[in-house]
Amino acid sequence: MSEKSLAFVFPAFANEYPDDPFHHLTGFAKYFEKCLQQAAELVSPDLAEFNFKTRTFLDDELKTQFITYIFSCALSSYFKDRGISSAYSAGYSMGIYAAFFHSDIVSFQNGLKLIYRAYKSIRTVTSNAKFSMGTVIGLSRDDVLGIIEQTGSHVEITNQNNVCSFVLGGIEEDIRKLLDFAKSEGALSTNVIPVSGPYHTSYINPPGADHQMIMRGIQFNNPAVPVVSLIDQKILKGEQSLRDEIIRNLYTPMNWFKTQLYIQHLGVSGFIECGIGKGLTKNAKFIEGDAVFLSPSNLFLS
Repeated sequence: MSEKSLAFVFPAFANEYPDDPFHHLTGFAKYFEKCLQQAAELVSPDLAEFNFKTRTFLDDELKTQFITYIFSCALSSYFKDRGISSAYSAGYSMGIYAAFFHSDIVSFQNGLKLIYRAYKSIRTVTSNAKFSMGTVIGLSRDDVLGIIEQTGSHVEITNQNNVCSFVLGGIEEDIRKLLDFAKSEGALSTNVIPVSGPYHTSYINPPGADHQMIMRGIQFNNPAVPVVSLIDQKILKGEQSLRDEIIRNLYTPMNWFKTQLYIQHLGVSGFIECGIGKGLTKNAKFIEGDAVFLSPSNLFLS
């Protein structure tokens, strides 16, 4: 598969790890360890103790974001060194930082700083209430919107993964009630996402909020690989549009369903999920088109 037909997609944050995350990726462990050590020196010394089985940090939201970013960036470098590049990149939710690293927009170190600052900024504006996120599979968008209205929930749709798969964010109590109601209305599956921030909702952008501080001192370069926005499916060009995307990505709903279809429209016939898990790869089974979607566990590289 040629570079012109490939897109790299960077997932948000993991909630579990595979038994053998380096399977089939000969030599990748060295890339991961190098990035892990750099991150430990810059943002959190505890990261040096990370282990996929015994010291996972899965109960620490910020460190989980760091680990996901580190893994994705290490994969990007690993692939590039083996001559595997892409025509486009896209960052799913908080995967935007790894997508920007892959496209040479920000350095590895500055990506870590953006993650840390964004997390702290979000916590500041959401400290007045308990928030959560959840998923609903098996209902249409109109069904989900109808349930939100019917129950009077302080909940918003934050992303559409396919025709009948949605991510929601809002007040924790309302999320749980809505998921229960959705199940009673015929949803095939519902799930609470273990995060404390209602990412991609208006709750993160209340009056007076100022997230611009997370950009302070961060250098942005022109993209070496075009980045497709999950918000409006535009190809991001110019420093200001890249900076704007980082900020609006915090509180604006995404649409991965439309984005994947648009990237296929651009001529891409293969996607690589550049991250720890394979959630996006599984979701691709429910999206029309002939594109092949691969996760690291599907790749055989030596």
